[in-house]
Amino acid sequence: MLPNYYCCSSCHEKFEFKFREAVYYLGPTPIGDQVADDTLLNVPVRPAWCKDCASVSLVEDIAPLRTFEAAYGAVRNGLPIEYPFHTDRMDSAGVRGEIEAYLRWRMGRRHAARALCCGGSNYQFMDVATPLIKHAECEFGFINGMCIISGGSYRTPGIYSPINVRVYTSEGDLAGLLTWRTADKSHWKVEALAYPRVVDG
Repeated sequence: MLPNYYCCSSCHEKFEFKFREAVYYLGPTPIGDQVADDTLLNVPVRPAWCKDCASVSLVEDIAPLRTFEAAYGAVRNGLPIEYPFHTDRMDSAGVRGEIEAYLRWRMGRRHAARALCCGGSNYQFMDVATPLIKHAECEFGFINGMCIISGGSYRTPGIYSPINVRVYTSEGDLAGLLTWRTADKSHWKVEALAYPRVVDG
């Protein structure tokens, strides 16, 4: 579970995620101005400190292929899994289809995990036992995760307000932003979005 935010242990400056969820687009054609719901797959993520952006970020959590194969085997035998997603209270047919999609994606994946804020690889994971990330602006502080337990709220994303979830290619390139559901609720409208361009010099 992702912390709600991160905070400096000394000066209490707060560091929040710019976004908390992301999806891969696995469709057969280049992404356009809308995508089918069944071509999307949630990105497995871990919290990290992006050293290029100097902020907390989501980073792709890409386990070895054998981990996906083991999860696929477990699902075929009716056993629960926790990675790449939790199967608690999920329909068995849906679980099998989703784990097959993850296995196909992992078999084709070539690029190393990316920080989803900028596409870079200069990051440090924050969900390890002792991350000890020093707050550069504070003499004594370290950046720690903070969790707040609260009741959930029901929402209908994409119907009454845009969902604004980033969508990435199977190789982790930022491709767009999901906004609104179509009237039949089988597709999402997509706005163009890409990683910021780095200008040398």
